[in-house]
Amino acid sequence: MNSTMIRIRAVPALLSSPVLTAACTIAAAAAVLAGPRGLAIPGGLALGLLLPGLALNALIFRYRTLSAVERTVLTPALSLATMIVAGLGLYVAGFRLDRISWALGTAGITLAVLALKAVPERVWQGEEEDEEEGPETQVIPIFRDDAPAPDPAARRPGPFAPRSAEQKADRRMVVRQLLPMLLVLAVLGGAGWLSYANSQDSYRVTVTTLYSDLPGPVGTDGGWDVSIRASGLVEADGPYTVVATDPTGNRTVERTIPGGDGVWGATIRLPSATRMTIGLYRAGDTAAYRTVIVAAAQ
Repeated sequence: MNSTMIRIRAVPALLSSPVLTAACTIAAAAAVLAGPRGLAIPGGLALGLLLPGLALNALIFRYRTLSAVERTVLTPALSLATMIVAGLGLYVAGFRLDRISWALGTAGITLAVLALKAVPERVWQGEEEDEEEGPETQVIPIFRDDAPAPDPAARRPGPFAPRSAEQKADRRMVVRQLLPMLLVLAVLGGAGWLSYANSQDSYRVTVTTLYSDLPGPVGTDGGWDVSIRASGLVEADGPYTVVATDPTGNRTVERTIPGGDGVWGATIRLPSATRMTIGLYRAGDTAAYRTVIVAAAQ
């Protein structure tokens, strides 16, 4: 029975070893980056749900022992928070979010946390200077007979009575038990807010459009008037140019769009018997950014 209890207690200590966690992190990252699919999937799950949480638990709660429930809840929660923070950091730095960047970012954060955990405690607290040795002192108790007797009324419990040591200890225990959950909620809430803010900025993209109305009646010269409109013109991409070309590639009409409020419209004269291609070009473009084809009905 004793051997069974020792074996059960040895498992969490082994899993919480920083050296073992670092080795597993390197192996999981290697499996994701260069391993077959049978190893890449378990390695990715370990980097996403297990290893970062173990490293953060070892660093944040190094002065206390977590219960099995706390460790079970905190490990995947902190791991997911690490993935979110790593993804936001990669996005802000301009890296492409793919398998390589996710694996390297998550593994890098995990190894960095384990490196902080390995720093000796004296480095954080500073070296304590040795006290100078002096003569040994002795404590001499003093008893006084004229001390006032305690008031019995002061011992009566009431709503404003001071808390006992047991009550203070219970309150501290409750705070220590709730602190990990509050920390996880704060990390997830902050990461979620950053993700939402970045997604809003990413989807605020100006869409540039080029379209035409139905051509007017055919004139005596065989041409018709076509109303061309463009919207969503970005000033930084200008000046824009509208070019009309025939099937042979000859440019029959070319107009430069002046800067304005991002909307432009004009009427141009095109031959009605020829299929014409109208293109919108940004500054420096060699190919049309937007295209409209105007042709007579067959």
